[in-house]
Amino acid sequence: YLDDKRELLASPYKLGPISLPPLPYLAPLLLLWALAIVLFVVQKDLGSALLFFGIFLAMLYVASGRPFYVIGGLGLFFAAAYSLNSLLASQFTHIQKRVDIWLNPWPVGSNEGYQIVQSLFALASGGVLGSGIGFGSPGYIPAVQTDMIIAAIGEELGLAGTLAVIALFMLLVYRGYHIALLARTGYEQLLAVGLTTILGLQTLIIIGGAIKMIPLTGITLPFISYGGSSLITNFVIVGLLLRISANVKRET
Repeated sequence: YLDDKRELLASPYKLGPISLPPLPYLAPLLLLWALAIVLFVVQKDLGSALLFFGIFLAMLYVASGRPFYVIGGLGLFFAAAYSLNSLLASQFTHIQKRVDIWLNPWPVGSNEGYQIVQSLFALASGGVLGSGIGFGSPGYIPAVQTDMIIAAIGEELGLAGTLAVIALFMLLVYRGYHIALLARTGYEQLLAVGLTTILGLQTLIIIGGAIKMIPLTGITLPFISYGGSSLITNFVIVGLLLRISANVKRET
């Protein structure tokens, strides 16, 4: 859809100071926003909803070249999430707890905030070079093999090892977007952008949560966290990117 309507999305009409695409083509975009909100309500997980909606916004920006769509989309998403959280507070208590723990985990460090506190202790004890592989104590961190795997890496490989892992993810994302730039068709370009954004945004959300940059969510770290379905999905993503890259080489 974004490839077919690229020109229309890139040349919107003016509604006062606001630029909008023609109204008939705005409906599918609002539908994706509504689906992200439904995902937030059903799963009660802001991280997953933000991941899927962020992928869509990245593809929309590439298709239109207009940052207004990204800013407006994020504004609508967070406004709806905040409103639902306020109106249905009894159903989203755990989300409010995650935000409170993110703001100040230390008063509840022995119960609700235990996971993030232990993650911060592990990262701090790792220092620059870490304790060495097998010489740390990651078992003290709940769900360390999934949500908090970066804390185990930070403890045993230190800041140097953690930055090396982040650098590898940055290189992977860079190569994915480079493939998108070289894609022979608009569809392949948008597909490559969407697939690469999955890996990049997923990595940003889970590492950001583990180091207390953003509230913690239950998203896996690609290729590293424990989980068979996650691992298979990420390898499929890389396979599709390699296929798009092969098509580029075949054309050249």
